[in-house]
Amino acid sequence: MSNIGKRFLSVVAALMMGCAIWAQDVLTVVYATSDDGFVNVRQKPSMKAPVLTKLYQFSHGLGSGVLRGKSGNWCKVSVGKITGWAYGAYVGEQSWYEGTGQPYLVAAKNVTPIYTDNYKDGGNDVLFTTVSKGTILADQFKEEGMYYVLVTAHDNLYIKKTDAQVIR
Repeated sequence: MSNIGKRFLSVVAALMMGCAIWAQDVLTVVYATSDDGFVNVRQKPSMKAPVLTKLYQFSHGLGSGVLRGKSGNWCKVSVGKITGWAYGAYVGEQSWYEGTGQPYLVAAKNVTPIYTDNYKDGGNDVLFTTVSKGTILADQFKEEGMYYVLVTAHDNLYIKKTDAQVIR
């Protein structure tokens, strides 16, 4: 193979590796941006579909759902244990991954739990959501005891250090 062919293959391989990182899921918390404080979460991406629950605005500086995907003008979201579709024009996004910082944090378990503050007993054991292995969690985080912490205005998200991997 010629040097030009080898260089071409090297460039293609590098681009594919970069695209693989961007193709990974990124933990994105969502919240309503509508004037009335919520957006309906529907069974299908249609205004005529039945309403399953509501996605509310920020609570203590933290969105109330998790982005699971997008299709056209619609966002697939999870609110608690319910997953459905919210109209994207009324959905805001919150993420701790900018894509420019190193190191970054990645979910290391097939089902990686993420916890939030628990003001009842002061513990960090209230399950906020779960994400799948390989999901990029953040490149904006801090360490606190046995947790990695994603900081918000008031409530924080916690990932046990045993459930995540720092990529340098």
